[in-house]
Amino acid sequence: MAVCLSTDRPARSLTLSVGDRRQEGVRADSAGFHWQFLLEDLSPGTQYSLQVWEGDLPWGTSWLLKTFPAPGEAVSTFRLLTYTCAGGGDGFGLPGRQFFKPHAFRQTLFEAALAQQPDAAVAIGDHVYWDLRGEDIPQVGRRNRLVKFMVGGYLRIRYGAFDRDQDLIGTPNEEVLRRIGNEQIADLYGTRFRSVPMFFVADDHDYFENDDAEPDLVTFPADAFSRAAHRAMADLYYPPLLDTPSGKPDRSFGSIRYGDLFEAPLLDCAGQMTLGGDQAGLIPPEIEGWARERMAVSQAKVFALVPSHPPGYTAGKWREWYPDVVARAGNTGVVTNPLLGELEGQLSVEAEKFLWQRGWWLQHQRLLASLAQRSGLRFVLSGDIHAQGAVAIERSGENDFSSDPLVSVLVGPVSTSTGSWPSAARGVSAATPHWLEVETLAPMTESNGFAIAEISPGKAAIRLFDCGGHDPDLGESGMPLRGRVLNLLSPGMI
Repeated sequence: MAVCLSTDRPARSLTLSVGDRRQEGVRADSAGFHWQFLLEDLSPGTQYSLQVWEGDLPWGTSWLLKTFPAPGEAVSTFRLLTYTCAGGGDGFGLPGRQFFKPHAFRQTLFEAALAQQPDAAVAIGDHVYWDLRGEDIPQVGRRNRLVKFMVGGYLRIRYGAFDRDQDLIGTPNEEVLRRIGNEQIADLYGTRFRSVPMFFVADDHDYFENDDAEPDLVTFPADAFSRAAHRAMADLYYPPLLDTPSGKPDRSFGSIRYGDLFEAPLLDCAGQMTLGGDQAGLIPPEIEGWARERMAVSQAKVFALVPSHPPGYTAGKWREWYPDVVARAGNTGVVTNPLLGELEGQLSVEAEKFLWQRGWWLQHQRLLASLAQRSGLRFVLSGDIHAQGAVAIERSGENDFSSDPLVSVLVGPVSTSTGSWPSAARGVSAATPHWLEVETLAPMTESNGFAIAEISPGKAAIRLFDCGGHDPDLGESGMPLRGRVLNLLSPGMI
């Protein structure tokens, strides 16, 4: 069990009691506002009472948290909550354009999700939005010097600016990091999820960059500062993954295993992505090997792959599995798709996407082929693309899955508003990549929401909750407005 604690006042030392055991906390910052606790050898399938202590004095109230069943233990049901893109400043925007929903909207959405009583929750990427483009503050309005100057000045005054030549912890950078994380994570979540096991999967914005590739700037592979910023923010604000390829706590790759019922590798498709033509990958070769091995040997009755970037969908972004790019009809040249670039055209594979790597597609093919070879129920849950929907992939390039298609679900974003839907930020809505043939199970919608997967042996009812939020003027609160259900069965089940 890993517990991450952010406090409203500093402490010199804290301990955590779990049942009749006590564990000394590890301070994650300089001042004592942030603490990590790691406990081993707990009993499986057991509900514990947790309490934080400062010396002999309780710190806050106690709460309950239950460990997972032991791997291989017979389990009849598992309920998983998934969502994506919860980060961003509280209602941040520019005149006439809101980029992120207010916290009140997101928190209402969270409350509705928690009312479904999930056994665990997975936040799939983009827990923080603070894209630096290699600078010390976000370059909002970079194509308009006046907007850039005004927004840049506001961000400096309110949050401060990073010094990319200094460490993140133990320097003035730490206070900048805390101001961002306190708003986008601690104040947003509060203690709502403290009795629900949480799994945070990183994606591009968690490295303080959007995945941009333009002639004057390529933001990935992540540089040393971006990697350090991701690690520091994660250490301060959320727990690490524990069931990992290395056997040690990790911030990028791990898995969920729930008895004999369910297993899901969790894959960060940004932080360790590589260039290199056919040898490139969105995840490292050793992690790909680990994920494919788990697909082959896992005895779980239901298996899901959870990459931070979605198979089955494209929005013309650079760091995608697919070569689709937004281009005018007839364009066969090299095209860049800058974020908020007011692009014109449609998704095309006739034009060449600047710096796109064929190795990403080849890795996609290997992963999906390995997943398709599993017997029993298997599917994909993913986020990133600021939309909700589901498709059954029947063909992917030369891979034919038509006899037992692979279902890929976009779980739904939490904080997206007018300026950050794909149709606004990219010029097109998310769509089917040209190299795929799919059956639409749930039409893609640009709306905030979440997914609940109700899993039992050989079955999964995946409910998509649509909470709206496309237009702030509609006054939507974050409560679900409508829902769709996908009933997935293992082959041969009726």
